[in-house]
Amino acid sequence: MKTLTTIRIYFEYGKKRKDVPFWKTLHESDFATIVLKKAKASDLNQVLHFNVSKGYINSKTINWGLSDIQHFNHPQIIEITDSIENINTFLELEKAFFEGTSIYIVQNEMLLKS
Repeated sequence: MKTLTTIRIYFEYGKKRKDVPFWKTLHESDFATIVLKKAKASDLNQVLHFNVSKGYINSKTINWGLSDIQHFNHPQIIEITDSIENINTFLELEKAFFEGTSIYIVQNEMLLKS
């Protein structure tokens, strides 16, 4: 039996990588896609990207997300479920990449997978 933990990573739609020159950010995938690819490469159990319909991060004005094109401040969520050890290893490995995001354990309750 494997004990699983879930974390959520909150970020704004327009989040860009700081370790890449500006001109390269114009041609790379969005932040959520990069996180999904990095998590898959780390063989994490489950990773989901939630597109938020409305909300705000850090007490900014509410973004309603009513148009087809998202505002760069529109909130996004990545949810990762795996063992706490695998999640911590992934977060430590990608520490610089996740700078400027908010990461939370969803709840202290452990899920059991048979």
